[in-house]
Amino acid sequence: MPVQQDPHVRLTYVAIGASDTFGIGADDPQTENWPTDLAAKLGNGVQLINLGVPGITAHQAIKIELPVALDAHPDLVTIWLAVNDIIDNVPVASYAHDLDQILARLQAVNPHVQIVFGNVPDLSLLPYFASYDQGSLMQTAQAYNAAIAAIVARHHAILVNLYQQWRVLSLHPEYLSGDGLHPSTLGYSKLAELFYQAWQAATARNPKKS
Repeated sequence: MPVQQDPHVRLTYVAIGASDTFGIGADDPQTENWPTDLAAKLGNGVQLINLGVPGITAHQAIKIELPVALDAHPDLVTIWLAVNDIIDNVPVASYAHDLDQILARLQAVNPHVQIVFGNVPDLSLLPYFASYDQGSLMQTAQAYNAAIAAIVARHHAILVNLYQQWRVLSLHPEYLSGDGLHPSTLGYSKLAELFYQAWQAATARNPKKS
């Protein structure tokens, strides 16, 4: 079903992602997820379409979330998809193929769309992964992040290096919810700030795309 366009909207922002994008772990997922926090930082006249679906993988997002995103003709898209792929043991090559397809199709519809992509954080900081083999987990995260970096660069998208920047979790356990996997309400606000800073820096370097 096509997304209705509001002529008064200054910027249409679509968030593609899984449970973190949906807001699982927040006190009120519908209003305290990080895309909602980011939309508020972007100012007035922003239409947010949050497509986050808990448990979704990149391949599933192509069928479920991407068509809605394309119909919305967004000016800005954030994507945070990877952890479920890692949990489901999706091969890096398959994940990279799906990711490349998502970015290519978004840019085919709107060549000027800004795409901001969050990579895989340091999963060893999350209690949820405590039972995993930590060496293997690190290798997988690094392989995924190498693929993400290459595809983001190829499509001239904006990378949010959560692997480095989200290590603040080690100093701020209150940024994590009780399930040991998802951010808390406060954590989501901090994530929104990281995405906003990356977007702001890229826009300052290339103001014609803002």
